[in-house]
Amino acid sequence: MKYIDRPSGCFFDRTVQEPKLEPIDVIMLTLDAENFLEKCLYTVYREIPVSRLLVCDGGSKDQTTSILNKFPRVELHINPDIHTTGKALEFLISIVTTKWFVMIDADIELSAGWYDEMLKNTTTYDVLENSKRIMAYHFYREDHLKTDPDSRAFDLCHLVKKSAVNDFRCDDDYMWRYTDILLRQVVEKSNHKYGKIDSPYHLHNETERVPYESDKEKSYWRVVWSEPRIIITDSDKERLSMEKNAKAVVKYLDPEYQMVRNDKGYDTIIGLLDRQWVASNGPAWLKRYKKASSWLAKLKVSVYRKFIAPKSK
Repeated sequence: MKYIDRPSGCFFDRTVQEPKLEPIDVIMLTLDAENFLEKCLYTVYREIPVSRLLVCDGGSKDQTTSILNKFPRVELHINPDIHTTGKALEFLISIVTTKWFVMIDADIELSAGWYDEMLKNTTTYDVLENSKRIMAYHFYREDHLKTDPDSRAFDLCHLVKKSAVNDFRCDDDYMWRYTDILLRQVVEKSNHKYGKIDSPYHLHNETERVPYESDKEKSYWRVVWSEPRIIITDSDKERLSMEKNAKAVVKYLDPEYQMVRNDKGYDTIIGLLDRQWVASNGPAWLKRYKKASSWLAKLKVSVYRKFIAPKSK
């Protein structure tokens, strides 16, 4: 059953209601995001003095663009030729004009007071990740892993100083699933401060659905409820996607960056690649690749993917 979660209550536009506040840009990536988009936008406009909502849409075939067009100061860029979140994020950052901006996923709800709480920390950090995430599977569980200082963000719910991400660059090839890590890597390698803020929180909504139906290359799994898990519907597409993810890791991520060095999960996918490709595109990964591509490592990955991963998703 198709489920679209609609907002309740009255729409509140903080920019209009509190004109003394300095408006800032908000950026968002969308692709078939209708399920929670309207609910998300109600909280965005309630909490943030939105100057412009800058949206890069990957070619949605559902009601995503219709919903966006109902809201004020939306600048919608429909770019199905951009295939990766990394490149789309680079594009959106390039058109931000305010000193600070918010980037947010289209299935997130912001808690009351979110923006004001985040602002309290802008004298300490240049990029602030809202690390307290409540997973909303129509029951609520805090994602404690996200609050760990060395864990990845997993989603986009950040307040960002534009100057901290001026060096963000990404070719439109492989970067799809690790954009949050690349972003933090860029920030910290340019000597800016990245902080996790857990005094406000956001809800990350999920429902039974087939994600990214408008992009057949990305549409290889579906979400169903028993306990929340992901079911692979096309193993060939999944493998191709995993190979692209591995290429994103090798080409863009530094194996000595602490978030990457301490996470052995990358070793489960880089072994899918050809050694020559790794040598040409990310020679710093060769040492880890040698271990990851051994027959024992591949056996462990096979066992994990066949017996353990399906139970954990």
